[in-house]
Amino acid sequence: MVESQTTSNAKRFFLFILIFLICTDLSIFLDIPVLRQILVPAFLTIVPGLLILHILKLNKSGLTERIFFSVGLSVALLMLVGLLSNTLCPLIGILKPLSILPLVIAINISLLVLGVLGYKINKDFLNPISVNIRDLLSPPMLFLCLIPLLAIFATYLVNFYHNNILIMILIVMIALVALLIGFDKFIPKNLYPLAVFVITLSLLFHRSLISMYVGGWDIQFEYHLCNAVEMNSIWDPTIPGNLNGMLSLVMLAPIYSIISNIDITWVFKIIYPVLFSLVPLGLYCVFRKQTDDRIAFLSCFFFMSVAASFSEMPALARQEIAELFLVLMVFLMIDKDMNKMKGAFLLIVFSASLVVSHYGLTYIYMLCLIPAWLTLVLYDKFGRYKNGGFTSDQIASNKNDRTINWNFVALFVVLALGWYMSVSSASAFVTIVQIGNHIISSIRTSFLDPTAAEGIYMMMGVAHYTPLGYISRIINYLNQIFIVIGVIALLLRFREMKFQESILFSTVALVLLFAGVSVPFFASSLNMERLYQITLIFLAPFCIIGGITTFRLMSKAIRVIWTDKHVRRSLAVLSVYLVIFFLYQTGFIIQVAEGHSHFPLDKAKDSLYFNEQEVLGADWLDVVKDDRNPIYADEPRWLLLSGRLEKEGQLSTQLHVFTTDTSQVPEECYIYFGTRNIVKQEVTLTDRRATTVIREFTTPESIVDGRSKIYANGGSEVYK
Repeated sequence: MVESQTTSNAKRFFLFILIFLICTDLSIFLDIPVLRQILVPAFLTIVPGLLILHILKLNKSGLTERIFFSVGLSVALLMLVGLLSNTLCPLIGILKPLSILPLVIAINISLLVLGVLGYKINKDFLNPISVNIRDLLSPPMLFLCLIPLLAIFATYLVNFYHNNILIMILIVMIALVALLIGFDKFIPKNLYPLAVFVITLSLLFHRSLISMYVGGWDIQFEYHLCNAVEMNSIWDPTIPGNLNGMLSLVMLAPIYSIISNIDITWVFKIIYPVLFSLVPLGLYCVFRKQTDDRIAFLSCFFFMSVAASFSEMPALARQEIAELFLVLMVFLMIDKDMNKMKGAFLLIVFSASLVVSHYGLTYIYMLCLIPAWLTLVLYDKFGRYKNGGFTSDQIASNKNDRTINWNFVALFVVLALGWYMSVSSASAFVTIVQIGNHIISSIRTSFLDPTAAEGIYMMMGVAHYTPLGYISRIINYLNQIFIVIGVIALLLRFREMKFQESILFSTVALVLLFAGVSVPFFASSLNMERLYQITLIFLAPFCIIGGITTFRLMSKAIRVIWTDKHVRRSLAVLSVYLVIFFLYQTGFIIQVAEGHSHFPLDKAKDSLYFNEQEVLGADWLDVVKDDRNPIYADEPRWLLLSGRLEKEGQLSTQLHVFTTDTSQVPEECYIYFGTRNIVKQEVTLTDRRATTVIREFTTPESIVDGRSKIYANGGSEVYK
């Protein structure tokens, strides 16, 4: 009877998948508006991973973990299918493998094969996803679901009415959610994962949905590379350039765009932020296994409150995808309940996916992996002969259960170096060699030198010459102190905290953070804010643990007996502290108090977001320019032109930024001005000297004296 019931469940599951597949294909070939743009991305993001989980018989885990792994496996499969199609189709005469028909056929064949395998291998489908209607209609659920909708309407108001009042309300609502959970009110524990997801998605949307065009630095180049792949319907792996070797760009974005009929712009603005929203959700699963629900939530809230997590990540498409795979690998490292063979298979899949997603994050993970493995090797050789200190079961239950071993380290290094040396003319490999040589040659002469070490320079700089600016800096320093205290507390209470191999990664991440502060050109090679955000994947919970430990030490100093009640109170106090930090990071406090803040709260700020007139002017210049004369623009507009004028992954050598010495601008050149240059009569002059950036401002008239205006559309101008 039980066997019949489980077989019936399996049949219903695969029947549902088949109907879903047919409906998706119909929406594609009939090109049904809206339905295609909603149904296809949802199908591609969830269903392939669900089928793989079913084959592996891993569909008995919790809903949050199942969604997390399904999305990771789906993204990995899409990149693999795209790569195989791009490689094999030309061999049989299909010269445009990344066009709609070859891609749909390849994905359909892959899913049908997975479906048949899943049905043959695992007919005992015992844990279908069930939904409680009462939970869906509960006030906490409705309140949380309102937040992302508010973020969408808020950006609409900014884009078309230049009004940011809803963004201010959005930030207050997010802060309220953190306080409610910190004080254990209103929102039940089973909705903490949803709270993490909606907070992340709302913060990302409130930046990514600003403007009708992609905004930010790296994403300008990512956009035009992906657009070129889509236009050509094939990826050329021989074109030099670090970005060209990243399948998270050249495969994933074009596949979503082509099959869903969504412009690359909106793939980056909507689909990629949704995928990245699963990173904090995955971290919540990791932290909950190591601590408890409220500490896990506050750790994730701290991770997302750091400005780089919501302001820079929407402009770093490849890193959004890579961090998803990194967190999946961290989860496998701390999950000792999973079958060893299945865990090893998933680890290989996610490791390979990380390698082809982002070279920078891959190298950082390698910098954590190798020292952690060497530490275990040294412990195995010398630690067991000493009395006291850590015992072997504190570092790992036994040697065979470890994720970090020689086989994995060797495999990861071979995967990384093999891929980076074989695609894009080994550009990513050459880059890291050059950076390494630069760092090593500079350590003796520039260690702790603010002009070479970006972290020291940032710590010595002043964000705002006001009391509020100094308070912001103090809070940031306190965060680092709490992290250090948390790591020390964990080392002293290793068994109690249940951190195993991950403590080695956390310790190495802390060392990397110190290296970013002190070692010349280490952080600036990636960007200090990004390095900090990446290390928080391992270090975020230590801020909360360090805060609790601090309160515990204070109680001990005044001879108060520490109880669970005090832990709950300390979490409530820490939630208030983190909300203050969050309001500073979003610019809310500075905006309210001083009237200027981060974009988009302060619409007057010069940002890396562009309007239609600026884009039209850049495209016009791309068409009419000759190859002899250089092109000059100030730094933000230079970025727009760099993306527009980029050819085959290479920056145009014609492009130049206005420096503080404007006399160096030659007579025979093009000069491009954007909306801010015209409306505010302000042009940014930039000089970059190692970690130091000097910016001055001048008027357009002082630069274009004697030149002719050859184009104007009200929002951009070109002079020659």
